[in-house]
Amino acid sequence: MRRMDFIEQHWESVLDYLVTTGEFRLADFPYSTDEEAKVLTVLGDMEASGFLEGTTGGELVWKAGPKVTKLMNLSEERLERLR
Repeated sequence: MRRMDFIEQHWESVLDYLVTTGEFRLADFPYSTDEEAKVLTVLGDMEASGFLEGTTGGELVWKAGPKVTKLMNLSEERLERLR
């Protein structure tokens, strides 16, 4: 089996968090301080692609975007129960 690269690892982590908790914070991620910019880039790309929705107000919290909701069959009712 091939080893996952940095981006794949974080995509997988994001999807795992969304399925189990419905949302996540940057602090939930296992990364070193020097990787923070890379993690934010991955999350920003996922947000721009419709996989994530970031919250406003300066908090680094993300929720499932329309693509994740549809592809992973995450109903709003289920997401509310997770939060």
